[in-house]
Amino acid sequence: MKTLLIILGIIIVLLLLGLGGAYFMARNFYAKANYVADSKITENTDSAAIAQQVESTGLTDSETTEIQAQVADQEAAAGVTLPDDKDVYNLLLVGVDRRDSSWYGNSDSMIVISINKTTKKITMLSLMRDLYADIPGHGVHKLNAACAYGGCPLLVRTIEDNYKIPIDNYAWVDFNGMIKIVDIIGGINGNISDEEMASANNYIKEMAELNGENPEQYYFIHSGEVSMNGYQAVGYARIRNVGNSDYGRTERQRIVLTQIINKVRARNIGEISQLAGKILPYITHNIPESTYMSLMTQSLAISKYEVISDRVPYDGLYTIKNEILIPDFAQTLPKIQEDLYGTSGSGTAVLSGITDTQSTSQSTGTSPLAAPTMPENSDSGSSSSSEAESQTTNEPAITPAPPWSWVNG
Repeated sequence: MKTLLIILGIIIVLLLLGLGGAYFMARNFYAKANYVADSKITENTDSAAIAQQVESTGLTDSETTEIQAQVADQEAAAGVTLPDDKDVYNLLLVGVDRRDSSWYGNSDSMIVISINKTTKKITMLSLMRDLYADIPGHGVHKLNAACAYGGCPLLVRTIEDNYKIPIDNYAWVDFNGMIKIVDIIGGINGNISDEEMASANNYIKEMAELNGENPEQYYFIHSGEVSMNGYQAVGYARIRNVGNSDYGRTERQRIVLTQIINKVRARNIGEISQLAGKILPYITHNIPESTYMSLMTQSLAISKYEVISDRVPYDGLYTIKNEILIPDFAQTLPKIQEDLYGTSGSGTAVLSGITDTQSTSQSTGTSPLAAPTMPENSDSGSSSSSEAESQTTNEPAITPAPPWSWVNG
């Protein structure tokens, strides 16, 4: 399940690009999405049970201690602090892999959408699921385990603590919602190889049968240029055993994101308005209405920003230890700041000429530059305002159950 194939098209296009100026219409659509304040989300107290759900790092206690000390030294060398730049808005898009609503699930897809009004860029920064993370209160795990222990609020805190990226808000859309949304926008176009088609059809079979549907109606029937429905888009995005493992999968996610953006951008305001009414009930988020409306007023300008993408870990700036990717934090933290803020430090100065894009070529060989072969056994806003905390949760009738099983009150 890779819900990030949809979220950017929904959030950036529907919430930011399509309805600028339509104030009352925008407020009506906002009410249809699932707002959940961070204060309503509690950490799972049954850590032992969650430990059975999250993936092992494969590290011994002594190895973990050694790596923690190494990371601390690198962070000190980087000298990067959490930025506070009012001209940059960071939205975390989360795709959660879980099979039931008894827990929050592992956040196997994470992309930071950074809107920079100074550089006039929208940066999609993918955070790999197997990244090193020292999760507050839970120790060293893969980054995707933070959501399992405490939902998106703990994931946000973990990203801020470890990678110095201030997250203003997050958005989440569940598995079946993703399928519905792709179908609502009329599908997407793509190119699929024979190997990818075989793998995607296996995922389509699994998903359709879980939903009590006949998978044969959703299978890819040929390779090459195709028009993908919801099941096909999800199946394509989940492919992990073809090409360069998880790196190839994140590249597929970015390809589909681009297709979604282009398709929705081509619609007129009336068409986007109709789509929004159908799509927004599937979104769960912590974006306050005031923030949403403020973004709406800037939508025309934002729609003209250049969209670029990259991922962490960066090529050549990480090592692999058992099941975990360990960035070189001394170089990674400044590069993140440069990508998102145009500075290698606090985010208060802007450098000129930044046009960073992620190369689509894949590294080979056995050096740290080489992308690892990921294990195949699991495909499975801290800065919110007080206004956000006081809002009530919307409960749309047609949305699947939100991911937060332990919502208070």
